Amino acid sequence: MPFEDDVSEAMHRTGETFSTDHRAIVEGGLRRGRTRVVRRRAGAAAVAVVALTGAALYAQQLLGPSTGLATTADTSRSPSPDGTAPTPPAPSRGVTFTGGPTPAVDDPDTHIRVSADQMIQILERVLPKGELTRQRGTSNFGDPARAATASLVYDDGFGKAFVEVSIKRADREDPATRALVVCPVKVTPPALSCRDETGAAGGNATVLSQDKGLRKSRTLSLSPEGYLVELTAFNGVPNEGGPTRTNTPFTPMQTSHLTGTLNSAMTRYGIPNADLFTREVHVAGGLDVMERLQRLAPAGLSPRGGGGDGATGYILAYDVKNKTKSHLRAALTPKGAAGPEPRWTRTLPDGTKIATSERPAKGKGVTEWRVDALRPSGLRVTITSYNAEYPHKDANRTTPPATPEQLQAVAVHDSWLTLK
Repeated sequence: MPFEDDVSEAMHRTGETFSTDHRAIVEGGLRRGRTRVVRRRAGAAAVAVVALTGAALYAQQLLGPSTGLATTADTSRSPSPDGTAPTPPAPSRGVTFTGGPTPAVDDPDTHIRVSADQMIQILERVLPKGELTRQRGTSNFGDPARAATASLVYDDGFGKAFVEVSIKRADREDPATRALVVCPVKVTPPALSCRDETGAAGGNATVLSQDKGLRKSRTLSLSPEGYLVELTAFNGVPNEGGPTRTNTPFTPMQTSHLTGTLNSAMTRYGIPNADLFTREVHVAGGLDVMERLQRLAPAGLSPRGGGGDGATGYILAYDVKNKTKSHLRAALTPKGAAGPEPRWTRTLPDGTKIATSERPAKGKGVTEWRVDALRPSGLRVTITSYNAEYPHKDANRTTPPATPEQLQAVAVHDSWLTLK
């Protein structure tokens, strides 16, 4: 065997006799690394203390004792009068670089960190479609007893309304807090009514009242993540004249949806929920138009289902005599809305303008009968009837079941004026 091969074999045999404790090596390296970090931090802290102390002494000598500048001694590590060991200072509350609570010094159940801009964005994203102006917000960077707020003026076309939301930390197990989301046995003035909802995730209570000449809706909700959420809406703008609309802007169904979305705006760790800022938030427009149309359906037509979204609604009207279902639709258009107007053919004694039309629809053999009523207030009510269950389906009768006279009676009913 050549000399080089002999040396190589000897080295291999020698290496196989070594036993290495890998865990000890790693732990030793970590200890040495932590020691170096502590030494560097201690050195930096000492430099900072010296710099601050020198600055304070220099200012005191420069400005004199009359400036009110005082120096205080740190007694947290000085021996106590009875000679016992000093009590170390309590750790300060803080947040991580991501904005979350520092686990060692911050209780996730009481931490909160949200800016004014974030609060405004939260409110803007959850509202139904409309014009948003005069946004304002307040932040909260660590006070669990205080609320962060946002407010704006909302206009869906039926009148400007002041809307505000506030979010603060709350103890879900506190009986006094839970009582806030339950209606009282008796409603007293200025409250007009109260409606509450309960569920496994929490509950909410909505109180309708009169405040400064305006109608006010105030909803308190207790979120599963430990927040008390308050949503307030007026049927106008406080301190700026009277009501701009009959009711507050959101229906009970919308209010329930809004509070549900707001309940998820903050995480249990006290920071805004990123999902609310990245996903598309759809807020249903409400079924109040459909519900009003159900009550105004012409005689002989029985509502059998329906739907709607905001300013539109429809019902499936069952003709008791002919045993067929037809589509009956209502739409409200606010004053000043963009778009073409129908050709008004006559004016009623109260100033209401009327337009009637007939045209084919999408479905085979389907006819559309339509009546528009423009009220003196500027509100336009459109009632449309079809001779099919849906406009795009085939006709199931010769003509729509409601006559133009019946459609006009629905369109000019005064209850539409107070719906919004």
